[in-house]
Amino acid sequence: MKSWKFKILAPLIFVGLLFIVKYILWDFPVSDGKRVGNLTKISHKGRFIKTWEGTIDEGSGDQLTTRFSVKSDQIGEELYAFEGKGVVIYYNEHLVGWPRETKYDVVSWKPQQKDAGSQPVESNLTGNLSETNPLVKALSKTLFCSLLGTLYKNQELYQQVKDYVRENNLYLYNQYENCND
Repeated sequence: MKSWKFKILAPLIFVGLLFIVKYILWDFPVSDGKRVGNLTKISHKGRFIKTWEGTIDEGSGDQLTTRFSVKSDQIGEELYAFEGKGVVIYYNEHLVGWPRETKYDVVSWKPQQKDAGSQPVESNLTGNLSETNPLVKALSKTLFCSLLGTLYKNQELYQQVKDYVRENNLYLYNQYENCND
C-alpha cells in the first residue's frame, strides 16, 4: 500500500511540473527585439481568451510584413488608435503562441519619428568618409587625381570637365584642390 505522503506529493509535483512546462512554452521569452513600419491592421479577437492581433508593414511586398499579438488591452487600444501610421514595436518572442495567434507578443511601442536630418546614402558618401578612413582617402585621391592628370594634357577638355563638375557636383569640384597636395 502506498503511503499517504506519496498520494499527496505526487499530484503536487505533477502540477508543479505542468506550471513549469506552461511557463517555458507560453511565458518564457526566447528572444526580444523591435520592428519599425506602418501599422496596417489591428483587431481584438478570440473566442474565449481575447487578444489583440496586428500586422506591421516594414516595406513593400508580402515578405516584409510581420504579424504580432498584444496581451495588454492598454497597448492594444493605443495601437488601435494609431492604425495606419508609422510605429516602432518592441516584442518578446515565445516558443508557442497560444493563446496568442503569433509567437510575437508586443510589450511596448512608440510612434515612428521621421528624422528630418536624414539624407540619402549618396549624400552621406560625400561627407567625411575620406577623412575617417585613410585608405579610402588615399585611394580616392589617387584615382581622381590620375583621371585629372590624364585630362590635363588636353586643356580644352580639362576645362570643359572642370566647368561641368563645378556646375553639377560641388563636392567633387572641391576635390580638385586636393590633387596638388
